[in-house]
Amino acid sequence: MSDTVFALAYGACLLLAVAAGLWLKRVTGTPPARRLSFEEIGYLGGGPVRAAEVALAGLVADNRARVSAAAVTAVGGPDPGTATTPLQRVLLTALARPRDLDALLAVAATSAPARNLGRGLVAAGLLVPPRGRLRRALLAVLPLAVVATTGLVRLVLAGADAWGVAGLAVTGALAVVLLLGPPPVLTRQGALAHERATAGLAPVDPAEVTARHGFARPSASERRPEPARADTAVFDGERVEPIDFPGTSQEPLPRRRRAVVIEPRRWQRRNGWLVAGGWFAGGWLAAELLEGGGDGDHVDFGGFEV
Repeated sequence: MSDTVFALAYGACLLLAVAAGLWLKRVTGTPPARRLSFEEIGYLGGGPVRAAEVALAGLVADNRARVSAAAVTAVGGPDPGTATTPLQRVLLTALARPRDLDALLAVAATSAPARNLGRGLVAAGLLVPPRGRLRRALLAVLPLAVVATTGLVRLVLAGADAWGVAGLAVTGALAVVLLLGPPPVLTRQGALAHERATAGLAPVDPAEVTARHGFARPSASERRPEPARADTAVFDGERVEPIDFPGTSQEPLPRRRRAVVIEPRRWQRRNGWLVAGGWFAGGWLAAELLEGGGDGDHVDFGGFEV
């Protein structure tokens, strides 16, 4: 077999081995025999933490828990007997006192009910266990190992050449790429069941919303920081002095860059000159009439005699 023919055949075998490895990574699983609960849907979408978030959303919707910022408190006292699911019972038991949201979810996600929920999904053929994922990762590189063995045998029998060394290098690189991509956590049927459960119109139930998108946490920008100074203060025109803050303020208020001058409008200024001129002219004429500057019956108004 010539080198060119061997290179073409080896490349085709590599493509088939990669396709077979990608197919071996996936587990078919079995379709669910019943309708999945919201906690199970959340587990398929985000693991045990998402399932705990769904349980907490159900408690908040039933007015048995309250979430304020990052703290969770029980409403009316924790009563685990009123819980609907085992995960809700764990949450109510942990809410004997106000708890941090993340710490509470961590307690619920590592509890026995959360582990039982995951085992049930594995037994139903919707999740792949960790050991199963490891086996699938090893099976994914098995076809490449067969192709590499064929190339190594030819390299030993026919002697070292560029095509053989390049083929083994490419095979090793493809094996590393397949191992870097971990096998999926969901089986094919599990992914299909999760897609069907989260499809459709926008949900109304808070538990269903949380199962799809997770629990909404307030961001750092939405949390209002504590005020550093008192809200009540005295302003003397330049400085603001808090009433119950010791010491004096060291930061004067910013001054205006230039004085603000309020001037009348131009038409108002012209109207004022006209009024002043009218008063002056009227006073002068009245003085002429009263003082008798000439015949009072004949007064000259700009060429007109009256």
